[in-house]
Amino acid sequence: MKNLNLIVEGMTCKNCVSKIENHFLDQDLINSVSVALESKEVTISGDDSLSNMGIKKEVEELGFSVMSIKKV
Repeated sequence: MKNLNLIVEGMTCKNCVSKIENHFLDQDLINSVSVALESKEVTISGDDSLSNMGIKKEVEELGFSVMSIKKV
């Protein structure tokens, strides 16, 4: 299992949190998504085949900016 931690700019409300959670939870390779609005952290857990750059691109397509991404 792969765990990724992202620092995401542009999340301002609970709707932003829901947008990210719903987007990723609909995917077969994702097991869980945790979004902490105050700390701007998004933690995604899923299949080992998850691509850091693929996840970053998806978050950015949702309208947010990924400041950092790391495997945890």
